[in-house]
Amino acid sequence: MRILTCLLLLVLAGCTRRAAEPLTISSPAGAGALGASFATAADGAIFLSWLEPAHDKTWALKLARFDAAGQRWQAPVVIAQGPDWFVNWADFPTVTALERDRLIAVWFVHEPDNEMVYHAEFSTSADGGATWAAPQKISAESARTEFTAIHPLGPTGRPLAAWLDGRERAAGRDHQTLHARVLAEAGPDVPVDGFVCDCCQLSFAPLPDGGALLAYRGRTTDEVRDIRLVRYRNGQWEKPRPLHADGWKINACPVNGPRLASRGSAVTAVWFTGADNQPRVQAKHSTDGGETFGEPLRLDLGRPQGRVDCLILANGTSVLTWLERANPETGVVGGIYLRTLSGSGQLSAPRLLAASSPARASGFPRLAALDGRRLLLAYTQDSDPSQVITQVIPLD
Repeated sequence: MRILTCLLLLVLAGCTRRAAEPLTISSPAGAGALGASFATAADGAIFLSWLEPAHDKTWALKLARFDAAGQRWQAPVVIAQGPDWFVNWADFPTVTALERDRLIAVWFVHEPDNEMVYHAEFSTSADGGATWAAPQKISAESARTEFTAIHPLGPTGRPLAAWLDGRERAAGRDHQTLHARVLAEAGPDVPVDGFVCDCCQLSFAPLPDGGALLAYRGRTTDEVRDIRLVRYRNGQWEKPRPLHADGWKINACPVNGPRLASRGSAVTAVWFTGADNQPRVQAKHSTDGGETFGEPLRLDLGRPQGRVDCLILANGTSVLTWLERANPETGVVGGIYLRTLSGSGQLSAPRLLAASSPARASGFPRLAALDGRRLLLAYTQDSDPSQVITQVIPLD
């Protein structure tokens, strides 16, 4: 079996596509930048956000809009900045497009009396990011709000927020919970899952009924940490359920969250697991709005790190990326890899997009779709100082 596995990996390595080279676009981010993330508006406008050192111990969250015609980034603007921010390779700020020119940004700030504790704050823009409102806390009930995801609800884009909450830890219990609330409405935080993994990102996907599907890493009392799904429908959270029973038992957080993408009733999920001492990146596809999923498909080349992303193009093709460690035995280069999954279930050969180190400083690469034939890729280059690299990726 081991020989067959090695042969398969050699075949996959040999089939790795190197055609259609990425085009590097001059990055709007300065030296020391990290935590790049995309937001795509309903009209197709793409925004890049990132963290950047400002002066002294101050960090700034910045935003730039992509000029697709000129294939360049417009001049960046500062969303917010501060000396007391929590700056981390995994829990980094994000910007979400809500509706028309409305954007919402989330970042993280230390509690004044405890640098080990931090909370999420948000600000909104009504003019495409030119100006930003005064910041507010995600929760008025909890001082420990981490790994926050935002989803725009309905035609007006009401922001639904979900986050990993540490109120149970503050009460002396050793676990996180998943909470949520609609930021545009008064009302209490809503408990969604009472026992979840400590520090893996969350991922939303819109559904045709106006609701949303949320993916996250769960946790059981015997330390099984598999991916769960939970649906938000008609203003209510349904009961969480497993995406797939990997059975990954690990007495620590792997800091490796799932990603969801949807288009109409099609939903694709991609995630990392280390179950059975066999690290792998897997994907599942649904054609009924996430009610059911097909069997998992393995994407990696044998030594994955995870740090996944995905999106679905207008033609129904899913685009999936992950980080892979170098493997001298098979000749696999360490870096960011891409595969596509057609609507009919055909998986493409893996394609190396960019070399990358396995360090935490390499962060989480992120994708956005320029059109049906080109993608934008953003990732952090592990250098001194770090750099945010942006590229146009041809799919042909």
